[in-house]
Amino acid sequence: MSSAAATYDEAPALAVEDLVAGYGGVIALDRVSISAGTAAITAVLGANGAGKTTLLRAISGMIRPRRGRILLDGTDLAGRNPEQMVRAGIAHVPEGQAVIPELTVEENLRVGMMSWPRRGPGRSRADRGAALDEAFERFPPLAARRRKLAAALSGGERQMLVIARALLARPRVLLLDEPSLGLAPRVMAQVMDLVVGLSREQGITIVLVEQNARGALAIADHGVVLNLGRVVAAADAATLAADVALRHHYLGF
Repeated sequence: MSSAAATYDEAPALAVEDLVAGYGGVIALDRVSISAGTAAITAVLGANGAGKTTLLRAISGMIRPRRGRILLDGTDLAGRNPEQMVRAGIAHVPEGQAVIPELTVEENLRVGMMSWPRRGPGRSRADRGAALDEAFERFPPLAARRRKLAAALSGGERQMLVIARALLARPRVLLLDEPSLGLAPRVMAQVMDLVVGLSREQGITIVLVEQNARGALAIADHGVVLNLGRVVAAADAATLAADVALRHHYLGF
């Protein structure tokens, strides 16, 4: 099988070192170390219960690690809360298309700018308006529903909305948890194309958790496989996809 350490030609944008995290007396992550290259897509794969979602929750500050480091461009952020993580440059799109249904599409997007400083260069009302216009230009279906309640959106439109909202925080690292979950194949392909564009064209470092291992490895640069809270393999995506034993034991294809 593949080695449990992936190497990069340059220092990674995000590095997790010996991370231990869990819930109550349960250890969900046991000394997990991963690296995510700058402007690259790193797929985090594994069966249900492997620790994938817990990893993203720990990186984004939703749960506090018990030990280990979370390095963004060399700065250890472990122990910071979610708002501090967003301000540092890490945005998290949780599983489940978590829009605020009682708000309009535009109001949902404005939530993404709450982490912006209230004063200072580039933070005027005009700047916020320009940021919204940019979001609507990137996601035309949302522009057509700007004044509609988020509750009225389709599953694909909700997924676009939560990603667009996260991007308004201007992240350097974007954590995506099961972005294709529950979507029709055509919409799933659109979301995956969007993820590739964010990496290739916008230069955003992406950590992608996906149950669809085949689809994730098809667009990823690197991959990490978790099993019962531990890293069992990490390598470039093509190597993992070609590893028959790994696919059989952990990835299900």
